[in-house]
Amino acid sequence: MAKLLLSGYYGFGNLGDEAILASTVEALRRRAPEIDISVLSARPDETSASHGIRAFNRMSPLDLVSAIGSSDLVVFGGGSLLQDATSFRSLLYYITFIYLARALGKPLVVYANGIGPLNSPMAKRLTRAALLTAREITLRDPESLTVLRELGLDTGARITVTADPAFLLEPAPPHRIEEIMAREGLKGRDGIVWLALRGGQDENFYKAVGEAVKVMRREGLCPALLVMQDRDLPPSESVERSLELKGERPVPLVKDVRPAEALGLLEKGFFSFGMRLHTLILSAHAEVPFLGVDIDPKIGAFCRMVGNPALPDPRTGPPRDIVEEFRQFVGSRSRYLSAIKDRVPDLRRRAEENIEMVLRVLYSSV
Repeated sequence: MAKLLLSGYYGFGNLGDEAILASTVEALRRRAPEIDISVLSARPDETSASHGIRAFNRMSPLDLVSAIGSSDLVVFGGGSLLQDATSFRSLLYYITFIYLARALGKPLVVYANGIGPLNSPMAKRLTRAALLTAREITLRDPESLTVLRELGLDTGARITVTADPAFLLEPAPPHRIEEIMAREGLKGRDGIVWLALRGGQDENFYKAVGEAVKVMRREGLCPALLVMQDRDLPPSESVERSLELKGERPVPLVKDVRPAEALGLLEKGFFSFGMRLHTLILSAHAEVPFLGVDIDPKIGAFCRMVGNPALPDPRTGPPRDIVEEFRQFVGSRSRYLSAIKDRVPDLRRRAEENIEMVLRVLYSSV
């Protein structure tokens, strides 16, 4: 039996990365149910229970050696792992992991990665050297290919631009989505606008979102907060407080959902407003138009890819009237929906290429 090890930013409660894992496991099981799949996770017990696969502790040296040593192929990613914007320490962990696979004589593929940003010369040198050891590389966006070209890596058949694996995710069953909608008072509501916020902004930004909520309500829409990660709860609560101070009723707040549930919920939306990449990816997958916030290069890159707009980073860009931005977006919603319908089928097809690459390399290695 062929053995596959999945590695990424799994087990940290980040709904986007968990969507990558869930969609990858689902797709591999559909295509090759005979494969023995295992994964590295920060919470191996939870990950194993959620996906029905063996999970190893990603921070245990013994577990790392055991997991890599018992695999026929190591799958590195997806996600934005090779970057030093989060920290150089994070990058060093992933570089070390790649070299550990090489030291143990195991082939490694880079799977649907977003590369960069790489700010320091050392980060660029280490990343280039590590990627030269990969058997094949797939990238989730053209901007990542530009980064590799700047690093001087080959751009031949071994490197392919595909799409994020989350485009392969299946939504949760309709009855489960209805249960969540009923629990949050959203069942039967039309014009749902999903607001998926993220911390790190000035308090005035969240107050402005609260003002937009009031306007949307007056125009017959139904704003609702969708929490993509535990750390995103405080900004959602900040919007709630700003509304409470103005005598407004609370906004439905949906949290602690799984990736397939988030996808099913987004499918019920009129549009979404997202500050995390996978809010936008899952919205596009659900064929729901979205307005992003360009607080990370990967967000702006994805918005351009699917022809939907992004506000500039509020921390560095000029002040924007969020209420007016929402109005303009609603006025152009049909155009943005057409762009998604035109471009997303190709992204789903390209996401399948990631799975094809993994299976091709796996079966050539055993």
